[in-house]
Order: sequence, then C-alpha cells, then structure tokens
Amino acid sequence: MAKFINSTASAQLATGSGSLLGVIVNSHTSGTLRFNDGTSGTTSAGVKATGVLTSSGVFLNNEKVTIGTTVYTLVTALTGATHEVLIGISAAVSLDNLKSAINATDGGGTTYGTDTPANPHVTATANTDTEQTVEAYRVGVYGNDIVTTETCTNIAWGAAILENGAATSILMINTLTLAAGPQVLNFGEGLEYSAGLYFTEGGTADITVLYK
Repeated sequence: MAKFINSTASAQLATGSGSLLGVIVNSHTSGTLRFNDGTSGTTSAGVKATGVLTSSGVFLNNEKVTIGTTVYTLVTALTGATHEVLIGISAAVSLDNLKSAINATDGGGTTYGTDTPANPHVTATANTDTEQTVEAYRVGVYGNDIVTTETCTNIAWGAAILENGAATSILMINTLTLAAGPQVLNFGEGLEYSAGLYFTEGGTADITVLYK
C-alpha cells in the first residue's frame, strides 16, 4: 500500500527498504530535489568503524583485551587454551601476536592459543610497535556498538567501543531543478531503496512524496 509524507525541508523521509513512487510539488521557489538511498544526503560508500589499542609499556601476565564478545588473555606462557596470546619480549611482539590471534593467521599454538578462531566482529589491520588498529567487517553504524575494553596497566583503547562507522548513502536521483508551478513527478513502478529515503531540498519547496 502506498504511503505519503509532506516535506518542506531536507529530511529523512523513511528508514529501511521500499520504493519511491513519485513526488507532488505543491509549490516552490527556485526549488531543487535530490534523493539518496540511506540516512544522509551526502553520497558515501560508507565507513567501517575502527578502534586503536595503544601501548605505553608491556603487557602483564593474565591481562585481558576484549573485542566484541571475545576476550583475549595475554600470558607469559601458553597453556593450550583458546584466545590466549603470548606476551613475548616486548609490547611490539605482543601486538603482533594479538593481531595474529584476531585474524587467526600463522602462529596458532605458538604465539596464540591453539584453535583460536578469527574474531567474528573485526579484522586487525594497521600495526606498529605501539598501536594495533581493528576495524569492523562491514561498513555501517552497527560497528559503533562493538565493545573494545581491556584490564591492562600499560595498554589502552582509544574508546570503549569502535567509532566512526557510517552507513552507505547512494544517490538515487541527482539534483533536479523544478519547472515553474505545481507539478507531478511519476517514477512508474518505483525506484527501490534499501537503507532509507533521504530528501535534499534546494531553494524552497512544499512537496508530497509518495512511497511504499
């Protein structure tokens, strides 16, 4: 069933998926219209949420680093348990071993616990002697809820959750300059959107958007 919404300014008109059916332009002054599939009027490919773990010294035995629902335990000697990470001779080595554990790359059983699976929430990316960056698997704001905490004396996350994840915003209809007077724009069977419907207005306009 078709729905409608009246708008006189740029706004989020709908969330989730649907179809843009048409626009009734009731009145306008130098009006322009643009529609995006997303929650923003700025076209964007989206951004993955990230976090940075920074060391100011070495890890201590049995300190813990949490990412999402996974808790990594830093140890001076592996016991064979999953999610253990070998501290090694320096913070730089510890961070290298943690990166391997997060991504489940080479080192299982020697630098991190046997059978430790890859983290289900993030990938460990940029790595230096004092910093380890992790990023959410997918673009979007969902990643901004991924927990990043620790119980360390010399190691700290920049925040308690990943940050700066942003959803995609795909241009559906580029800026249209409206002809003079009231008018109807008909999009036939509809233009589909998946992440939301955002309307950007230029000039002034009083419009009714039809969607389903």
